[in-house]
Amino acid sequence: MKPLSEIHSFFGPTCHNIYSLEGVVGCMSRRAVLSAMMASLVLMMSLGPVSSGQIGILPSVVITCDDPGPVEVWPGATRTTIVYCTLENPNFYSESVEIGTESEESDFLFAAPQTVTIGAGQEMDIQVIIRVPELFPAGTYSANITAKVTEANGIEVAAITSQEEDSVSFEVMKYGSCEVMMGQGGGAIEAGDPVVFAASFVCEANSEFSIGYSLVMIEGESMSSMWPSGFEDQSAPCEFQVQATGGGGNCQFQIATPSNLANSWNGCVVLVDDDGDGDGFGSSPPSSCTSSYPSLGVDIEPQGLSLGSIGLDSNSSVTDLLIDNKELVGGGVGGLVLLLSLVMVLRRRSRAYDEDWDED
Repeated sequence: MKPLSEIHSFFGPTCHNIYSLEGVVGCMSRRAVLSAMMASLVLMMSLGPVSSGQIGILPSVVITCDDPGPVEVWPGATRTTIVYCTLENPNFYSESVEIGTESEESDFLFAAPQTVTIGAGQEMDIQVIIRVPELFPAGTYSANITAKVTEANGIEVAAITSQEEDSVSFEVMKYGSCEVMMGQGGGAIEAGDPVVFAASFVCEANSEFSIGYSLVMIEGESMSSMWPSGFEDQSAPCEFQVQATGGGGNCQFQIATPSNLANSWNGCVVLVDDDGDGDGFGSSPPSSCTSSYPSLGVDIEPQGLSLGSIGLDSNSSVTDLLIDNKELVGGGVGGLVLLLSLVMVLRRRSRAYDEDWDED
């Protein structure tokens, strides 16, 4: 091994009597190179005998990472994804490796091991957790995982090693949701009167999307979302656009009810969205009024039974009455008997009234 004086002579004269800026810079550069060379020589001597092909190999590490899964950012979600990386030490001595993380998005948070030690010729798996802010804009983002050898066999080598890195990309998923506030309406309504109500919508999102709402009527606990006979949705379309920063809207709804109900109708009106989460798929209709969907209870009572309501006057015959009210009595013999009895009583009272008038 050459004496230190010869090594100095290899890099040039010692830095004495420097009178120019160029001389100072040149002297500092030679000292930096000399320090790196000395560190390499000390490292090689500490590693013991090596072959000629291995002389001059600096400490290094190989890092490879897999792209992580997508991130959900709706309120209450974990908003995290995990990057799985493998570190490989290709050298014949142990290494201490410093792990780093970076991204163009300053709002991302990282959790990773600070330093790991890898044995000679060994591999090590590590995990890096990335956390995204709530309602972060949807899209594809990237992050870099870095690795740098700082020690080789316990000797500080950070000055002569380079930083290695691997880039990964992941998707922040779309999200959109609207809170529905039902206005006044519903309650007890007479058959033939419309059901009228309004609703307001307050939405939050991380991506622009369109949303619409439609009505479903459910009778009691029928477990069916089919519209009952005689009811008709007369509402204007309820549709609006939601911006990536959120938004909302207001809609009016109206349902026509049948005027010839024979019995009370009890149930609810339910609002169902066609794209409540911004992913292009709407909600499935509920099967009962006890669901968590926004709903309005409705009780519809038959119209009062009177001569005018059933079409009976002095010029009407029983046949005309039956034809005009076939929906009311056509389904049961009991209803027909009741109607005929009512007609007979009314006519008897009318005849008795005429006889009393003649006697007077």
